[in-house]
Amino acid sequence: MADGEVRVLSSGLVQAEGLTKLAAAAEERIPLTPCDLRIILFGTIQKGLLFQKPTNPSIDQATLIQTLKSSFSRALALFYPFAGRLSVDKHDDDGTASIYIDCNNAGALFAHAVADGVSVADILDPLYVPPVLWSFFPLNWMMNYHGFSQPFIAVQVTELVDGFFLGCTISHAVADGPTFWRFVNFWSQICRYPGGGGDSANKSQVFTRRWFLDEKHLPIRLPAAMLEDFKQDPIPIPPQELKERVFHFTREKLAALKAQANDEAVAAAGGDGQISTLQTLISHIWRAVFRNRSEPDPDREAHFHLHFGLRQRLQPKVPENYFGNAIVGRPVGLKVSELLEAEKGLGRVAAAIHGVVAEQTDEKLKEAVEDWIGNPKFVGTDVFVTGTMGLSSSPRYDVYGNDFGWGKPVAVRSGAGNKFDGKVTVFPGVEAGSMDVEICLSPETAEGVGRDLEFMAAVGV
Repeated sequence: MADGEVRVLSSGLVQAEGLTKLAAAAEERIPLTPCDLRIILFGTIQKGLLFQKPTNPSIDQATLIQTLKSSFSRALALFYPFAGRLSVDKHDDDGTASIYIDCNNAGALFAHAVADGVSVADILDPLYVPPVLWSFFPLNWMMNYHGFSQPFIAVQVTELVDGFFLGCTISHAVADGPTFWRFVNFWSQICRYPGGGGDSANKSQVFTRRWFLDEKHLPIRLPAAMLEDFKQDPIPIPPQELKERVFHFTREKLAALKAQANDEAVAAAGGDGQISTLQTLISHIWRAVFRNRSEPDPDREAHFHLHFGLRQRLQPKVPENYFGNAIVGRPVGLKVSELLEAEKGLGRVAAAIHGVVAEQTDEKLKEAVEDWIGNPKFVGTDVFVTGTMGLSSSPRYDVYGNDFGWGKPVAVRSGAGNKFDGKVTVFPGVEAGSMDVEICLSPETAEGVGRDLEFMAAVGV
């Protein structure tokens, strides 16, 4: 790799194509829900796709960039809130405030950059994710509450020696992972089929908030004093303080781990044999990290923060194409000694995670939303104190189906947003049934996990 300097060649706002024809949409204001507001102090979602250079000689780099830009504008027309901004109404009668998405077509950011001397192999081959990768994403260190003045969505196409990287930054105050990847899926389809077609082309988005809220709660009224939290400045984490490594788990290795976890759980505590592959993998990672952390107190409770999707859990079900956040967060708590238990330890930890997942019923989730409305509280990144871990993304997202007309991506990576010591990001692997896990840790713990024989025995090649 050369010096890895990333030079931005052009950058500007792109409006949703044809939105001026949608007068009603242009006037629309969408109130944020408890799922949106709860994480407004968080950083953005940052995910990106790595591609080899197109082999079609008729597609030069200039054409590639222009095609991406024009199709981006067309995709925004269907996801038109992404081209808007946040706004706030203050209610003097009771000292509260309500936050909305203004669908004003102010525009989304599109940037074109080049990474001098950086190749696809320079991204894929190193043991740890190279720090230059963070420069492939636009609007680094933007927080969700910056959406009052900054775009909700920004993309950067970075040219490499033999490929390109498409980095996307999206405000987590207006969208969750399913919405993020649904947008990218749709964008790739209209780029690949400029004349129309594709499975997602006729699926309009659902913007109503009544799936979560009774009419009496629209819009949510927050104590106006809570807006003072939006004045805080983010504190970037120096890249040298963290190490990121991607581990590949094959379908066969995952199946063996799952069988082990269920067998151990049944033997240890009468488990129901329903522990999932992802629950098992989280347990395997959680145990490995704490085996390699310096933790002097075995009785201290450690937490692994999970996020649960509401689309399939609420009754009636929230539509799959609902635009916005439909997630809630819940921690799983265990003593360090329980995490490190050797005898049937994987099964015990997996059973604890499985138990918390099983508790997320329609009744419990609706109760949690009602409780938040009665006692609203923003959750910031300070929840991830030393020793905690958290999960991001999902192996269910359609990552490798995003063919923009030049071939499928060869890898997916995440940016700097919400990174901390203990962040675990899960993606589907290229092969069906496999998973890629990006783990962000302190340098000392990262090196220990890489040498951990029990952990690495389940890692594929």
